[in-house]
Amino acid sequence: MEPRTFEIAVEADGTATAGFGVLAAFVPASAGQSAVIAMGCDPRHDPGRTIQELAPAVIGYLLAELGDAADIATWTIIDNYGRFSEAIPKKVGAGGTAAVVEFERFGSGISIDAFYKDVGAPAEAAIELLSAVIEGPSRDATTPTMAEFLDAVEAHGSLPAPGVIYQKVSVAAEDGDARHVAEAIQPDPVISASMINYANAARFASGGKTASVPQAVNRLGTTFVKRVVFVAEMMARYQKGHCKAFDYRGFWLNALATGAAMRALLPEYDLPERRADEAFTTGLVAGIGWLAVAETFPALMARYLERCQEADPITKARAQREIFPCEISKVSERYLQRFEFPEVVHAAVAGRTDVDRQWYDVLARAIRVAQGMQPFTCLAIPTTIPVPEACREEWQRWQGFLTVSK
Repeated sequence: MEPRTFEIAVEADGTATAGFGVLAAFVPASAGQSAVIAMGCDPRHDPGRTIQELAPAVIGYLLAELGDAADIATWTIIDNYGRFSEAIPKKVGAGGTAAVVEFERFGSGISIDAFYKDVGAPAEAAIELLSAVIEGPSRDATTPTMAEFLDAVEAHGSLPAPGVIYQKVSVAAEDGDARHVAEAIQPDPVISASMINYANAARFASGGKTASVPQAVNRLGTTFVKRVVFVAEMMARYQKGHCKAFDYRGFWLNALATGAAMRALLPEYDLPERRADEAFTTGLVAGIGWLAVAETFPALMARYLERCQEADPITKARAQREIFPCEISKVSERYLQRFEFPEVVHAAVAGRTDVDRQWYDVLARAIRVAQGMQPFTCLAIPTTIPVPEACREEWQRWQGFLTVSK
C-alpha cells in the first residue's frame, strides 16, 4: 500500500466521514519499521474540538479504510500547540469506532524531534505528507478581506523594489544591448564582482576565466544578467528592513537555493535546458511575498515569527492561517504581477496549474528541496527532505556570488 493522506469530518454524534476538520497521514510499514499514522486538526478547517476528542472516531474511520495495513501502527496525534503524543486504541466499539483511546508521550518527549527520534524515518515521511497538503494552494475564491490585504500590500510605500541599476539593465536587456547592460553594471563593484564570479562558474567557463564585465555579460546573456542584477540589488538593499525579527539574509539564501534547485531539477521533468534561466528566476522569486509582508506589515510578521520559532511545520501552517489574511503565495503573485514578471512565473508561484502544470510541479519540488539545503524559518516545510546531488552542485555554484554579496 502506498502512503496516503486523509481529510476527515467528525459529526457531533461521533460519526466520521470523508470531509473537513481532521487531517491524517498514513505511511505504510517497511523493513524493520511499523506503519505510522499521524493526525491533527486541519488548520484550514478548524473543527472547534481538540484532536484528543476527535481521535476515537478518526481512528475508527482509518481502521476501516486501511484494514490490515493499520495493524501494529504507531498512531500519533499533533495537538494545536504542536505537541506530539502516541494514541493507543484500547477498544473498538460499534461501527469500527475506537471507543477507548489512551494517550502517552513519546519516550524522548512531546516535540517533533522526539517524534522523529522515537519513530524514525516514517515519522518524517508522515510530517512531509501533512505539510504538503496544508501548504497546497487554496482553491477558495479570494474574500474581500484577502483583497483588502493584497491591495494594502501593493499600495504600501515600503513595498520592496530593486534600484536604479536594475532599471537601467532592464531597459538595455529589453533592447538586447549587451554593451549598455555592461555599462550600467560596471560602476557598482559588488554587482560587477557577482557577475564575473558567476560567469566563471563551471557551467559557463568553457572559454576560460574572465575578469571583464562586458565578457561576463556576453557569456551569460542579457536576460539572465537582468535576473542576477535583480538578486544582487535586492540583496544589497534588503540586508535589513522594517521588521527587526525577520531574517533578511536567510530569506535571500533560501531564495537563491530555490532558484538553484529549480534550475537543476529541469531534466527530471523533461524540461529543456533553454528554460534554465527562467527556472532560476521562478525559484528565486517564489517566496517574495514574505519580504513584501515583512516590509509593509512588520508587526504582523513579527507576530508570526514569535509563534513559529523552532515550531514544527504543522504549527507554522496553523499560525499562518490564523495570522495572515491570505496565503503568502497570493502576496507573491500580486508582487510579481506588479513588476511584470511572465505569467508562467507568477502563476506557478501562486499555485495555479492552468498555465503550465509541469512548471508548477518543478517549482513545488524545488521549494521543498531548498528547505533541505538552506532552511528559512518562516516556511512550514520540513528541513529533512532529501536533496538530489544535482541540486547541491548547482547550489555550490552560487557560493561565490553570496560571498561578494555580503
